[in-house]
Amino acid sequence: MRRASFALAGLSVLTDWIGSNQTWFPYRAPADFKSIEAYWTHSREQAERAVSDAGVVPARVRSQIGRDALIGSGHVLTPMQKWARETVLPRGPTFFMIEDETGSGKTEAALILAHRLMAAGRADGFYVALPTMATANAMFDRLGVACRALFVRDTDPSIALTHGARDMHPGFRHASLSGGRAEAAYPGSVGADEESETTASAACADWIADDRRRAFLADAGAGTVDQALLSVLPSRHQSLRLLGLMRRVLILDEVHAYDAYMQREIDALLEFQAGLGGSVILLSATLPAASRQRLVQAFARGLVGHDCAAEITECGTDYPLATVCAESARFSAAVPSRAGRERTVPVRFLRSCDDALLEAEMAARTGKAVLYIRNTVDDALESYAALTERGLPAMLFHARFALVDRLSREREVLRTFGRGSPSEARAGRVLVATQVVEQSLDLDFDALITDLAPIDLLIQRAGRLWRHERPEREGRPELLVVGPEPNVDADESWFGRAFPRAAYVYRDHARLWLTADALGRTGAVESPGGLRALIEAVYGNGAGERVPDGLQDVYLEAEGRAKAESSVAGLNTLNLARGYVRDAGAWDADTRTPTRHADDPRIILRLARVWGDRVVPYALDAAPGESWMAWRLSEVSVSARRASGEANPSHCRVAARAAKEEWTRFDEDKLLVLLEEREGARDSLFGRALSGNESSEVEFAYDSLQGLQFAPQAP
Repeated sequence: MRRASFALAGLSVLTDWIGSNQTWFPYRAPADFKSIEAYWTHSREQAERAVSDAGVVPARVRSQIGRDALIGSGHVLTPMQKWARETVLPRGPTFFMIEDETGSGKTEAALILAHRLMAAGRADGFYVALPTMATANAMFDRLGVACRALFVRDTDPSIALTHGARDMHPGFRHASLSGGRAEAAYPGSVGADEESETTASAACADWIADDRRRAFLADAGAGTVDQALLSVLPSRHQSLRLLGLMRRVLILDEVHAYDAYMQREIDALLEFQAGLGGSVILLSATLPAASRQRLVQAFARGLVGHDCAAEITECGTDYPLATVCAESARFSAAVPSRAGRERTVPVRFLRSCDDALLEAEMAARTGKAVLYIRNTVDDALESYAALTERGLPAMLFHARFALVDRLSREREVLRTFGRGSPSEARAGRVLVATQVVEQSLDLDFDALITDLAPIDLLIQRAGRLWRHERPEREGRPELLVVGPEPNVDADESWFGRAFPRAAYVYRDHARLWLTADALGRTGAVESPGGLRALIEAVYGNGAGERVPDGLQDVYLEAEGRAKAESSVAGLNTLNLARGYVRDAGAWDADTRTPTRHADDPRIILRLARVWGDRVVPYALDAAPGESWMAWRLSEVSVSARRASGEANPSHCRVAARAAKEEWTRFDEDKLLVLLEEREGARDSLFGRALSGNESSEVEFAYDSLQGLQFAPQAP
């Protein structure tokens, strides 16, 4: 079958890399073997050792796990976790959708299902795909404990994180495919084509040493959804990713959190997973009914000759909800909510950022742990500066930190506001953050203020309010939302006047108006019983009819843009039915195959310092002896509108060129930016780059507490 060609391509690459690795198969002259039979015997012995050492043989799974293995001792299984443990597993590739409130243990329910599939011999491992790197990091730490419960005691399951921030988790085996990283080119190779001179094992080492890719050969992996999506895009080594995923349970968390472009890619990913025999588990707290049906239909297309989606009836407002689609089973089932966990969080609107700062200050001064979520990094920087000027112990968390500092900040945030954080460490602290905290991070606050955002994201943010049991709390939780009043005469500038920067982040201002209107009418977020009604009020059929006349053009424009983005994604993704063919797309490096819509293209800056006559990575001390890792830890992503080229001092350019010789071909589009000290600025470093249109230079400051800040541009 044509679809099998994708798996065959991945298997061919993997076997070629293992067979060409000089660690296991050193060069031997033909004269060393008296006959082809002698060579074959020797090669088979070498091959057995190579496959074992390479870490591609799956670890053995426990046949059963105890109740406490995944949820912890002293905890009771939630109704959804009980459903995951007891529901009958259909034959063949299976689609599971778990819809339940935030903090309800959906991840543990998914791991229970994944373990059952693995124990039944239907998968070799699992991969958890998440929206952001922050959520992937948090999941990675949780998997380190879970893996020991899932696999047989005397085995060493591999666990990997899909970015270069960490090596394999301590205590788990390393994938040894990187053994050829330092190999020289093939003897006698000539010519200017770099790739033709590279040994297969060195090419493998470049690939496997990048943790973003290594996770697809691990027994358990966690990372961003982007890395999984590259398996259905015409990207370099796409087939190897797909080979790994097809034998793993694909767990997609926060599946509601993607735009139309990525939704179409996810549809293709589900189709490929079903078509190649894999199973998927999707998790969401706030999924519209139409999105659920679309995802089921995508998986059904991959099941040859079976359209199970048409046989799944709509379930109205049932919540929590579990949906199953397979060749032999098609149903949705209402699952009871957790007893005693029902709650109603009142919503109060604030009309200005000044009001929000005042509320944050008053809450902090009464000893509360406060979260203020802004919709842009620059807004977060301004609010952080305003709160620190008022003498408050504020902390800042956003995506514009170098990776080494972002990881450090994540750990500090989790220590201060995470599960088990001591009361004295949280009291009176304020975290100013962007969207990086709204999903999958197990954080808990006494007071929460947020800029207006789409209803599904506001529900996610509300899940960080009074998330854990804390006996010292008094009163009741309240969600404060900063945004304009949803007047019936609202015009196209209704949201932009209040949030000029965020107007470009959430461009469907009609949905924002519907969100504000729905919350204004209900006055609260009722969980779990009222969540479905809130979601459908904004995204359901007929919602557009309530949009004011002044926002109708904005609404229609957003609808058209979503359809256009979905069409572009459809053109970019591979076609399962056509098979592995050359003309499926522009096969290129990962950085050039878009997993996200390029409405705001990004560029990677690699921060560096001058050390004597050398240019070294900013994060040199964080990865001693691992230059490639130090460079990755020195990366920060910015909008290509803000920076587009290098503008380093002329006296450092020779050293800069020498530093870039350490980079691989996968790094050629990244910009090297030298950071220098400046008199009078004790804590900050300063750098320059060409502006987005390359007509001038842009200056920025960087420090480990605030991240990267661009200097204000002249009007």
